[in-house]
Amino acid sequence: MEEFNLEQKIVHRLILQSPFISDIGLLYGKMGIALLFYEYARYTSCDIYNDMGEELLDDVLNQIHKGMSIRFDIGLSGIGWGIKYLLQNRFIEGDENEICEEIDHEIMRTDLLRIDDFSLESGLEGLFYYISARLNGKSFQKDNSPFDTDYLKDLSCINPFFKIEDVSGFCLRYPISTKSILNEIVMNESSYMREPLGLRGGVAGYLLCKILRV
Repeated sequence: MEEFNLEQKIVHRLILQSPFISDIGLLYGKMGIALLFYEYARYTSCDIYNDMGEELLDDVLNQIHKGMSIRFDIGLSGIGWGIKYLLQNRFIEGDENEICEEIDHEIMRTDLLRIDDFSLESGLEGLFYYISARLNGKSFQKDNSPFDTDYLKDLSCINPFFKIEDVSGFCLRYPISTKSILNEIVMNESSYMREPLGLRGGVAGYLLCKILRV
């Protein structure tokens, strides 16, 4: 019987355990693991991993609710960023504005001028990445922005890279790229079972870095 290598062992663990985790967020939960499975399906040309990604994504979308945290690591901004990543890379199809409409409304309920946390995980940087993802590409038109004028004015007050008349610089600063959200992870045969499952510091992140050569 052929012995599994580390990559195969990690995939096997993710298949068995990821459906049962409660966190649906991007960095530590199901959204991030779904992203990994979609990428792994393309990497291996094996549809079974695509099916796993779809199953996890359905779980995430079914659990989104009003009043949910907007944090990038465990909340709506990270989930929305992950959805845009999947759409942009043609892993899934759909109307971006329709899918993200409720997330946009929840994001705009937060006063940007009152946030004093500048981190990716729980603060402004995470919101910048989500806003940039929504403004990026052909879907953005000045007269049909997913965010209202007051919100965009507040954004221009706190972020010097954002200009309402030209969002390209802002979008380049906060790209839709896994390089922006992954950190370097060291893992081996003796440690992989002790590590968390998610993208940030976990086995899904380790495997995604490996296949994308991040």
